[in-house]
Amino acid sequence: MPRLERYLIAAVFAHLVVVLIHTVAHLVLQVLPQPPDAAFILFVILIGPVAALPILRFNRTLAGALLAVLMASAFVYGFQSHFLAEGPDHVALVAGNPWTDVFAITAAILGALELLTAFVGVAVMFKISRRPWGSAEPRP
Repeated sequence: MPRLERYLIAAVFAHLVVVLIHTVAHLVLQVLPQPPDAAFILFVILIGPVAALPILRFNRTLAGALLAVLMASAFVYGFQSHFLAEGPDHVALVAGNPWTDVFAITAAILGALELLTAFVGVAVMFKISRRPWGSAEPRP
């Protein structure tokens, strides 16, 4: 397995671990998403990246593109809700609690992991799509 793909898999699983910790912080702080947000979080942020990994084995270009789109979408959603929009999900507005730091730190780590994974997904997609097709033997 190429090195970029190993990095992509590691980034997805690191993201999953941080998402789970961030979810616990949400629950402890009682910052619960509305149903449409919960659906986005469940399918795009939690399930989507892990579900895209098996595609790497059969279609690396598609898997890289899918992971890039999922993670870029997750980044935009998380950055907007945790750092830009004033609301119960904003890191500065969460009530003082020992879990407040966990909430804020994991929000920042998630953003970094989402950007990293999106960039690696794009790199996997373009590295695979730039390979020459056909025989590896030179033409006479």
